[in-house]
Amino acid sequence: MATILLVEDDEALAMGIEYSLKNEDFNVYVGNTIKESKKIFMENPIDLILLDVTLPDGNGYDLCKYIREKSQVPIIF
Repeated sequence: MATILLVEDDEALAMGIEYSLKNEDFNVYVGNTIKESKKIFMENPIDLILLDVTLPDGNGYDLCKYIREKSQVPIIF
């Protein structure tokens, strides 16, 4: 089972995407902020990241840069 990190600050949207992905048998972690998402990323094996551009504590591009320094995991904005 593939593991996806969903980075989305809109809770309703995140819940809908998470629900759909779990129905397709994906393991899903949801991060609402850059800080929370970095922690999830560092503590879990992630196969794909779905990344929002606008987040409450920064932007998705900064998080993408951080992740790229550590991994080549696929990222979809």
